[in-house]
Amino acid sequence: MRLHHARAASLAAAALLLAACGSSTGSSPAPQGPVARVGKQAIPRSLFDLRMNSVLTAAQQAGAPQPGSSGYNAMLDELRASVLKSLIIDSVIAQEAAYRHVAISDADVQKEVDADAQTAGGMQALQTQLAEAGGSLEQLRDEIRSRLDEQRLEDVFARDRAQQVLQQIAAGGDFAAIAKQVSDDDGTRDKGGDMGVQTTAQLTAADATFATAVRALKPGQLVSAPLRDQAGYEIIRVDSVSAQGYAVHRILVAAPKTYTVKERPDWFLQSILDAIAQYCSQDQLTVLIASAEQPCVSASASPSPSASATAIAH
Repeated sequence: MRLHHARAASLAAAALLLAACGSSTGSSPAPQGPVARVGKQAIPRSLFDLRMNSVLTAAQQAGAPQPGSSGYNAMLDELRASVLKSLIIDSVIAQEAAYRHVAISDADVQKEVDADAQTAGGMQALQTQLAEAGGSLEQLRDEIRSRLDEQRLEDVFARDRAQQVLQQIAAGGDFAAIAKQVSDDDGTRDKGGDMGVQTTAQLTAADATFATAVRALKPGQLVSAPLRDQAGYEIIRVDSVSAQGYAVHRILVAAPKTYTVKERPDWFLQSILDAIAQYCSQDQLTVLIASAEQPCVSASASPSPSASATAIAH
């Protein structure tokens, strides 16, 4: 399932779809086989149980209802829904990452585990720390794989998105108007990307790649290619140069090198949700954790994403 950058207009429809996915978990007996199928990928029960154990432990450590209490079963249903949603999203991301040849390998995962072990003082110390927190090496490997798959895929999408934006501007598009539509920089988006005058001190304190690019541009010049720095992909225009510094406009397409799902840009999430809607439209997404309700039932009542905003099958 190939993902394309999507419009925010179809977010509500895809969110309804995911709500249906969550509602299908219920409290029925757990099946022994896969809990869901997304395209060509089956989500195994073992992975669902692994994540359930992790989130349940975290919830109970934070003071959630304990077994036997009045709110315990309701909490379990909510956690099952949340875990199922995360697994469906991660499955879509993993399949697209594989299609784009950027999927994380077992060796990549082990490299991250080894780095964590070195920081902890050895593998045994790492396992002890994880166990004390209610976790395990298996849970750590799952977290690393899903995080890095998403980071790599988001980087590919951000690079392509930035290139498309730069082409629009180079073809005569209004920089300020485009910045207001697409920039991920909260500080300058509403100002059309206007950063004001960047002084020597400000550039010295800024990302070195960004500062070097600004200093290299002549007044009125736009970068010839999106600039990759720590924050993501930058499209920069220097408007003027004076004794005070450089007057700069920027558009940022976020792809932070220290990435967490909390920093997931709206446009990237939208592309995933549209891909899920496309799987549903092709009857390629089925939740097997309960038979009462299937995940795509809400999609038929919602407007279909436009052809330019949806995923296209491989």
